Amino acid sequence: MKRVLSLLNRFLAELSGWLLTIITFFLVLNFVLRLFEVSIDWLLELTTFVFVAVIYLGLAHGEERDEHIKVNFIMDRMPTGLQRILMGFNYLVTLGMGAILVYAAYLSAWEAYVGHETLPGTYPLPTLPVKSIIVFGLLLFTLVIGVKTYEFFKGKDRSKG
Repeated sequence: MKRVLSLLNRFLAELSGWLLTIITFFLVLNFVLRLFEVSIDWLLELTTFVFVAVIYLGLAHGEERDEHIKVNFIMDRMPTGLQRILMGFNYLVTLGMGAILVYAAYLSAWEAYVGHETLPGTYPLPTLPVKSIIVFGLLLFTLVIGVKTYEFFKGKDRSKG
């Protein structure tokens, strides 16, 4: 499972990079069109949707590679045994919070589906696609945390101690 998650995360991180290119294109296009006093009403909303996709599709890859921002100056000064206890606690809390976030995002996506939720405007954009991406990204993140938690408690994680 870890190998499949890793391959999927690497693919989604690459996709996120390409989506950043699309965001840049949308923003430049919007700027150029405004110079000519032309406006595409839904372009900024679509840019926001793509930006959300970039964040949530790359979340699990960042966690898998342990590339999130951390402040370790207190942890680094603690005894090794206490570090391991706190890391185990951190994994369990993060796994629990991840599960709660997946559930909450799922409920939000379900409401968007049932209620045909759209953004208000001249061209109402449905919110279900972006909310589905949020659920998917959070689910992958939680699965990566689950694998890391399992490895930590089985003694396969040698990052500390």
